[in-house]
Amino acid sequence: MLAHTEIHTHAEVLSIYQNINRYFNYLMYVTLLVFILGILTYGQSFSFREHALSHFGRIHTQDGSPNTLSVFIYGTGMLISSAICFKLSRLSEENISHNLLRITAVGYILLITPCDVVNTIQSIGGALVIGSLWLLAVIEFHQLLNYTHRKRIYLYHLLLQGTMLPYAFLYAFGSSLCPMVQKFAFAGLMISLKLMMLEEKKGVVGEGG
Repeated sequence: MLAHTEIHTHAEVLSIYQNINRYFNYLMYVTLLVFILGILTYGQSFSFREHALSHFGRIHTQDGSPNTLSVFIYGTGMLISSAICFKLSRLSEENISHNLLRITAVGYILLITPCDVVNTIQSIGGALVIGSLWLLAVIEFHQLLNYTHRKRIYLYHLLLQGTMLPYAFLYAFGSSLCPMVQKFAFAGLMISLKLMMLEEKKGVVGEGG
């Protein structure tokens, strides 16, 4: 994610990667916290199979119950996630990574829109977040092939594509399984990003050695 590492000392590069890794950790923690608190505060009994993550941001649940606390937690989580991605975009020096992270940040803001009020805007936000982070992971995995064992990267790709592509396929056909598969897809995406950062950090440490 650093375009011109030759202009930095090794210590500076390592420090930047540590910061990037820390903020990706923050993004994962916020996502997990929103999911757990969303389940606990949702206005009706939450179904892992039937309810999508965006339902935490509904003004009213499907049975008409108010969803005030869940909406507040969800909206706060999306704002924090957006701020994290804007920070990551500033830390990234590659134009592609920088732009993808900024698009992700904008997507998180759009995700605040309640899906039971304006579903189109919320859907666009979800597409920007998932699509941009997926493309970022794919690009970074490809670059990792230059200094990481190929079999390991192929396993990472299997995790990423094995969770994301089934969700994309089911979403395209409007399957009722989408809400359930979505959670596995997002988990696979977050884990893939974490693995990506660990491999990049190891590469930087190796160069210093």
